[in-house]
Amino acid sequence: MRSLLVYVVDDDADVRNALVSLLESAGYPTQGFASAEFFLDAVAESIAALAGCVILDLRMPGLDGLALQRRLVEAGGTIPILFLTGHGELPDALVALRAGAVDFLLKPADGRLLLRRLAACWQEETARFQAWQLQEQVLCVLQRLTGREREILGFALQGIRNWAIAKILGLSLRTIEAHRSRLLLKLEAASVQDWQRCCEQGGLPTARLIELLASLRVST
Repeated sequence: MRSLLVYVVDDDADVRNALVSLLESAGYPTQGFASAEFFLDAVAESIAALAGCVILDLRMPGLDGLALQRRLVEAGGTIPILFLTGHGELPDALVALRAGAVDFLLKPADGRLLLRRLAACWQEETARFQAWQLQEQVLCVLQRLTGREREILGFALQGIRNWAIAKILGLSLRTIEAHRSRLLLKLEAASVQDWQRCCEQGGLPTARLIELLASLRVST
């Protein structure tokens, strides 16, 4: 199941354990890995869905930090990466940052500084994660609608009134109103506009709702 986590990838057991202890004491769910290979084995099936943050050592036996970063990006991963290393040099930092790393800190990093950098990253990831959760919930609801209900919802999301929808679909106004009443029961909303507004406030814009409806029409 997808969840928010901080992943600490460092071959130095003392450093790794200290980081895990620091982050867990600050309230972050954390998991440590002794190598890039162990980390990849654990997340291989869900790289694109990873959420939270990766705190990554640069120099490690086998696959190093920059190589792991490339693997994650190539696999569609968007999880933020914060490099923490005792061997940092300017060229390495530039490569990491250009590839999307959110920061590059040298060991021994001040714990308060690390937590501040992580807090900013975590806030953005939390918002992104909550939007993903809402999208999954909305998708489940949309899948319960009939094809006609989805069609009517698509028009309603664009602000088209019932009488106009009836004309477009060649149906009576009463039929459109009946379909709309049933779909509102499934949406558990007083109106399409109320449901639309709740989705937007949760980070799911109308354009994305219409895309989800279109994807269901294609798949069915």
